[in-house]
Amino acid sequence: MPRSLIKRRAVAAVGVAVAASALLMAAAAPAMAYTAKEFTGGGRGLTAASAIQAAAWDAEASASAEQLNTCVRTGEPGVWEVFDHPYFGHVFFAEVTVSCTP
Repeated sequence: MPRSLIKRRAVAAVGVAVAASALLMAAAAPAMAYTAKEFTGGGRGLTAASAIQAAAWDAEASASAEQLNTCVRTGEPGVWEVFDHPYFGHVFFAEVTVSCTP
């Protein structure tokens, strides 16, 4: 087989591979762009509601660092009541998970 024919076939194979990978990336990009990410935040407060809100703000602040601004809470928040905290005395702690998209 002549070298020029082998060279043309190799170039054609590389071209087909590049075109296929470009097509795959173009098809996958929109699906990857709208995939929601989850963030978990923690907070404390004098009431359970204020601790949950602080935890949600913490999770949303983490999401905004990645330019994800539309967030919704997922699951139930975890709330713990502490009666003998060394600095705050009676305080609530909360953990909230949010799912965020651009």
